[in-house]
Amino acid sequence: MTIVVAGGSGFIGTMLTKRLLGQGHTVIVVATHSPLFTHQNLFFIQVDAANNPLPYNILEQTDAVINLIGAPINKKWTEFYKQTIRDSRVKSTECIVAGIAAAQNRPTVFISASATGFYGNTGEEVVDEQTLNGSGFLASVCAEWETAARKATEYGVRVVCIRTAPVIGQGGMLAELKRIASFGFIPRLTKENPWFSWISDLDVVNAYLFALETSTLQGVVNASAPEPIRYNDFLQTLKNNWKHRLIVTMPSWAAKKLFGEGYEELTDSSRVVPKRLLDKGFQFVYPTIESAIKPHETN
Repeated sequence: MTIVVAGGSGFIGTMLTKRLLGQGHTVIVVATHSPLFTHQNLFFIQVDAANNPLPYNILEQTDAVINLIGAPINKKWTEFYKQTIRDSRVKSTECIVAGIAAAQNRPTVFISASATGFYGNTGEEVVDEQTLNGSGFLASVCAEWETAARKATEYGVRVVCIRTAPVIGQGGMLAELKRIASFGFIPRLTKENPWFSWISDLDVVNAYLFALETSTLQGVVNASAPEPIRYNDFLQTLKNNWKHRLIVTMPSWAAKKLFGEGYEELTDSSRVVPKRLLDKGFQFVYPTIESAIKPHETN
């Protein structure tokens, strides 16, 4: 197939692009910066899809399109940056749907990123895809994001929105924690012990491939490991694997200074289960946090 991957030069996008190329597909990466590798079936178009239309009518004669564009949320949330978080997701999705609408020979499937932040703070509740939209900034962004993606169904395209939990792997959240841990401590953002949903980098890539290949799958899908854990247990697992580190609780004022308005939402309780993936027969490579962390340990 010929597959457009918007945001394909990022952490997950790079992994997914390499897997698609390894399966024999042709991949067109649309991003603001080029991939860090080359391949005979890899093509790159530089464009900021959140602020510009897709050039060259690239969705014409394309079999599938995947959108992974989204500004990082683990930065200080000023009003300006909150708008950046929203626009990078919603506007890029609207741009892709506009490209689908303009094409005569359209993709058969559009896979759009989303996030488990859709559910907001759910406390002790076990959450699956039937759970309603929560409250808060991230929940509202995810709802708009998915609404924009679903409009592609009006053009006969199968749409899958993948609500992804925080990703544990060689990049992303774990890489940042490991960088901080090099100073001898692992930061705890809250004294509370909320539920923590997560997924390994390999499993989230597999979830996108599964959505691509499973023609009966459409709508929303939780990409989260089947065993959410308590936040303190997650940190303790890191400590057990990263020897000689201390777990240090950040004062709330320091965490708020670092993350701004995002502090409270980044410490929300999230007990999400991947019911639809499991019902469809998806197999997790790393179903437990211990198995997800150990393959990435290099110390």
